[in-house]
This record gives sequence, structure tokens and C-alpha cells, in this order.
Amino acid sequence: MIPILTKIIKINELHVVGIIKNENEELYHVLTVKKRANKVDIVSMSSFSKFEDLKKNIDQNFPLLLFIDGKGVLNKAIDFNNEADVSWYKNIDLNSIYHTSLKGLNIDFISFSRKNIINDTITKFRKNNFQIIDVYLGAFISAILINSIKKETILSNDLLLEFKNGKLHNFVKQTDFTKKEDYIIGKETITNTYLPLYATVIDFFIQSKEISKAKIETLNTDEIIYKKAFKYLGISILIGFLISLLVSFILIQYYSSKNADLTIQNIYTDKNYQQTLDLEKQKENKQKILLESGFSSSKFLSFYSYEIIKIVPQDVSLTVLEITPLTKEPKINQKLIFESNTINVKGETLNESSFNTWMERLKKMNWLENFEIISFKKDKKNVSQFEVKIAIKNV
Repeated sequence: MIPILTKIIKINELHVVGIIKNENEELYHVLTVKKRANKVDIVSMSSFSKFEDLKKNIDQNFPLLLFIDGKGVLNKAIDFNNEADVSWYKNIDLNSIYHTSLKGLNIDFISFSRKNIINDTITKFRKNNFQIIDVYLGAFISAILINSIKKETILSNDLLLEFKNGKLHNFVKQTDFTKKEDYIIGKETITNTYLPLYATVIDFFIQSKEISKAKIETLNTDEIIYKKAFKYLGISILIGFLISLLVSFILIQYYSSKNADLTIQNIYTDKNYQQTLDLEKQKENKQKILLESGFSSSKFLSFYSYEIIKIVPQDVSLTVLEITPLTKEPKINQKLIFESNTINVKGETLNESSFNTWMERLKKMNWLENFEIISFKKDKKNVSQFEVKIAIKNV
């Protein structure tokens, strides 16, 4: 899991805290850096004489590299061609010390300290919630910057490092602690106080082959990776939740607006539908009235009147011609009922044969359904009174 996380989660911003131990006090120099691609930029440099001031003024969310120098940290050059140095190296108990070593020109340079001194410092920082990645000891580490500085001597903290052919071959401890020297590396200007801190962060990122150091068992870099992964995961979940909440709110507003529009449309639709039903009912009633009245015929009623009249013989006189007559006498508050597709004709004649001729002609009309002679009688004057009911085809 960790190899995967280390590929995804990179430590690109960190503090390097230089702890300079003196007889009665500790000085703290802080170098804050940010790595962009293959370039390490210095964000800030600051110094504190008290631990509480350090704690208040740096971001504890950033991982921490500790650089320890001064009292309790010993510096030694080991010439493996020298029997005394070889004997010293063989007799040293590496299990009781922490060290940072540098390969020089035929000589190895080692800075070391007892474990309890370093562990006390680590415990102090961890109790105050600092996230420690690693610990470096001694000022020899600045030697890895020689190719950038390009000088024969470098003042690293209080050690004067001497070089031959680009390799460290000797060092001299300075007694004048007020002496300062600036070095330009790229666009950065760094004093001898911050030079080993800058070299520490460079080695952390590039893992120089010239530097070797003891592993500190109490440090757990994996824990920092997990914390950072958990932080990113938490932020991602929170952002995802907020985005989901925002999208949900927008959708609720959108669909609420749509629902309101649909509700209004539904109200109007129901109203229009009811109006449509009312109009349909009115239409049916009117059609029914038309059917009952006979006015729904494709021919005008005057057509049938004309057809009847034009075939009436001269000696036949019509007195009444009722189209769609009432079925009964009308009364107040009663519905009028018409006899549809019906014409009632009343008249008189002195010649019955003329009446019969008229009837024969009437039979030949293609619009005629049938006819019925309701009455035919003579009065005292020998005039024949008649009433004929004519039924019209429904066309």
C-alpha cells in the first residue's frame, strides 16, 4: 500500500529545523522549502531562540526534517589507511549512536551522537505534534553542494570544509562563531548557518550516494504518508459531498420550478379539459336538436317546399305547409318537440283526379321517403279538404 501511496502522495513542502546545541541553550534555524518538479525553492528562513517561539511561528501541518549540530554531536575524519582510525572505527558501538557519514577524498567523514540525546529531541518535537520525517547530524552534509558553489572551501555552520578535486578532504572547526559567509546557489543566497539545512533537504529529495546515515527506528515516515493520504481523502470526500449537495440543491430548485410549471399547466389543462367536455356536450345537444328539427339535412328546407309546390296542379290549392311540425301543442315550461324530416301539407281541391295526379308525381321525388294521407273529406260545398304527411329521406 505504501509504495502506491508514495507514488500518488508526494512530500513537496516541508520545514528543515536546524537545532544548534550550546552549553546553556538551543538555537533553532528554520528553512521552509517547496519542491517544484526538479527545483527546490526556499520559501522562508527564520531563527528562534526559544522552542515556544518556534512552535508558534511554523506550520505544524508541514513535515519536518531535523538537522542537529553543536554540543553532543562529534565530527571525525576516518582515514582507513591510518591504523589508529581503523581501530577507532572497529571499536565504536554503532548500536549506541546515530550518525550521518560522507564519503570524501580517500577519507570518510562522520558526525555522530548518542542515541538518547537524539531520541530526547525527537520526543520533544513529537509531543508537540510535529511530523518528523528524518534526522541528520553534523555540518559535513554541505559538501554535496560543492558542484553548485564551486569553491575550494565552504563554511558550513562552524566547520570550514576544504576540498580537492571536488571532494572533501579536510575540515577545521571555527572558534569565531560570529563569522558569516553567503553562498549563491542558483537564484538563492544562503548563509553558512542555513547551508547545511539546504543540503539536508537536497539529500532528502535526491538521496545522494555520498551520504549514509543510521536509521532511526522511532521514526515512522509511513505514518506521515497515511496521515496525508487520510487528509486528502477527507478533503476529497468533503468536496465531493459539497458538490453533491450543491448539485442536489440546484436540481431540487430546477425540478421544483418545473413541478410548479407543470402544476399550473395541469390546472389549466383540467380547466380546458372540462371546457372541452362542456363544449362536446353542447355540440351533442345541438346536433340532437338539429336531428330532431330536421335542419341537419344537406338540403335547405326551402328546396322541399319548392319541390312540393311546383308539382301541385292548378285546381289543387294548398292552405298550410308545415316543415318539421310540432308533435303536439306547445305548453308553458315544456320542451318543444319537433317531428324531424316531416312536412305536413293541408289544402283543398274540387277535382279528386288532380289530387291523385299530384300524389303520383310526389311518389316520384327521389328525396321522398313516403307520404301518408291523413285525411280527405268533402265539405258542404263539395270541396275536398285534405291533409298529407310527407316523410323526407335522411340525407
